[in-house]
Amino acid sequence: MFKRTSAIGADIGRFSLNLAVVSYAGEIIESLAVPLGNSQDKKCVLDKLSVGISEIRQGVAVKGINPICVGISAKGFIDHQAGVVLGPDQGITGWKNVPVARIISEVTGLPVFVGNDANLMTIAEHRFGVAKDFDNVVFVALRTGIGGGIIINGKLYRGVNNAGGEIGQMIINCDDGLSDKGIRGSFEHMASASALVRRYAELAGIPLSDKEKSPGCKEIFELSYKKDKFALKAVTENAELVGIGLANLITIFAPEIIVIGGGMAEAADSYLKMVRKSAFANSLENCRSEVRIERALLGSKAALTGAAFYSLSRLEGKSVW
Repeated sequence: MFKRTSAIGADIGRFSLNLAVVSYAGEIIESLAVPLGNSQDKKCVLDKLSVGISEIRQGVAVKGINPICVGISAKGFIDHQAGVVLGPDQGITGWKNVPVARIISEVTGLPVFVGNDANLMTIAEHRFGVAKDFDNVVFVALRTGIGGGIIINGKLYRGVNNAGGEIGQMIINCDDGLSDKGIRGSFEHMASASALVRRYAELAGIPLSDKEKSPGCKEIFELSYKKDKFALKAVTENAELVGIGLANLITIFAPEIIVIGGGMAEAADSYLKMVRKSAFANSLENCRSEVRIERALLGSKAALTGAAFYSLSRLEGKSVW
């Protein structure tokens, strides 16, 4: 591929659709954000995706840039070979068994490839981010839920039915209640941003239904830096639980590096220090001796960059992903 060859990356979020034109070298040439609103259906999302792709193509055409393919990042289970979003619906009506690649390709005339968002973030960090030059990588996306991706010997591990890498669903406390996915004591239920918000509200005696009094995850971190006793306790407990989850991954995979991404990765260094302490204290010495735990480098652009690079790789015939 020529260095200036580019693709369009699209990331379908819960409330917004983000697009970018990305070069093969990982440079974001132009970006575009399209709000989705609180209530969406399949047709609306696909229509906005098609319009957004057309708009960003026109935007870069004046610069003499013509993207040659499209990569789409979506949540949930994906048949990446067929480009079908299998589900769950992610709050989008009709968002199950949707042949997104075929539909968008017919509209745009471009080859289209679809991947799971956490897997594409993993690819981006491995190719262009903090995990560059490492062959054995675990990526953990700490956000409202917890997602992840695993690279073994330089290749993304997909598992049976493309279902591998569901890091958030490993169980870290059998005594805890059921998650919204029906799994008892899952990593996601115990240690995600949603869990942090829930724990703070519990400590502070704030009903979760009281949106005006219940702060979000970012605000709780900010309060903890100011030594608010409830925030400090909630964040400290959360770091311990995140570390326990990472300890399991260290002992199972013995990776060279664990990359922490998602919104919670933007917390202060003190939080990451607590996470590392817990992870290393709860894992086997031989397994942890070489591992690094690092903050993701690409931040919110990881899914877009990964989606675009993934599509270019697939178009090029590479099978490493």
